[in-house]
Amino acid sequence: MFGKNAMTRWTDTINYLQTNFPGLGDHIETVVPPGMKSDVSKELSLGSRDDKADSPLYGTNTNQRHALRGLLLCQRVYFSNLWAKRSQNWGNQYIPVFDTLKPSWKIESLNHWQNKTEIEIKSGIAMFMPVPGATAADLVAAAKAGPPPGGPPEIAGNLKLSRNLDCCLGAKETCYRGVFAWLLKSGLVSLRWFMKEVSPGGKASLDRVFGQGTIVWPGNKPFEEKSVLPPVEAGFICHMWVEQYGVFGWNGHWVISNGDGTICGVNNGEVKKLNEVVQKDYTNTGKLRSQFEGYGGLIVKEVMNERGFLVTVPKEPKEWAKANLVKFNPTNFPGRM
Repeated sequence: MFGKNAMTRWTDTINYLQTNFPGLGDHIETVVPPGMKSDVSKELSLGSRDDKADSPLYGTNTNQRHALRGLLLCQRVYFSNLWAKRSQNWGNQYIPVFDTLKPSWKIESLNHWQNKTEIEIKSGIAMFMPVPGATAADLVAAAKAGPPPGGPPEIAGNLKLSRNLDCCLGAKETCYRGVFAWLLKSGLVSLRWFMKEVSPGGKASLDRVFGQGTIVWPGNKPFEEKSVLPPVEAGFICHMWVEQYGVFGWNGHWVISNGDGTICGVNNGEVKKLNEVVQKDYTNTGKLRSQFEGYGGLIVKEVMNERGFLVTVPKEPKEWAKANLVKFNPTNFPGRM
């Protein structure tokens, strides 16, 4: 059974979240086992307070403390193995995560948030909810604004995130890491959604978070110079890969469509043309066709030419790459939250 203080603290915190972020408090109630709620509640303690009920700031300070406990509860639950999951062995194992909630999480979080206003703290809580009314156009805007900076701090377990500042953080060593950061920044998804799969890689894990897409170009149709690539709506996520490259080549490339034939992406195929230059690290003006051309066409191999240099030439007999292009509507992700 709860002690009185623990019961009051838990109930007050859940009610605060549910009132200000409908559905969030109820969801936490389903995630935390009944037998753990007392112990988790004790972790939310902020200690005694100096102001009294007759202080003019008592009500303001009370709401600030409710908000602070609400944020701590979200971090304690969603960054911990109660909720966070990770795929291993290319998605064949889906296991709880134990390393995104550091032992010092509460101290670090309080150091950052405890002197901020209720409104500022609520912006941190809002990271655990999608932004009401967010659209695919918001995803384009987030992607066009720039890439994740790369390196630490990571998104998973980050205690300081707020869309009021810049939550487009984290690694950018893979193209879909950029897509994940932009999804979070756009408000289409929340930190809850992000923490459901902190290490995506391979078909099983990426299918789990993005669902089944719609075919734009099928792998059984050769993509030639004269081929016309169908348009892709703005804000849709595009995935391209070659079947012949097997399981470890399935990841391919992931980008955001701008809706006009151009894309935003990181870790791109470099392009150097008179009318198009695409850097590997980031583009918001590269062409979808140019990226897909790196997957379509004839399968090539490296050979040594007469001058002793490695060059690529078409395989003999000629073999067309089974290049696939699939699009995903980000508003239709399974379990989006």
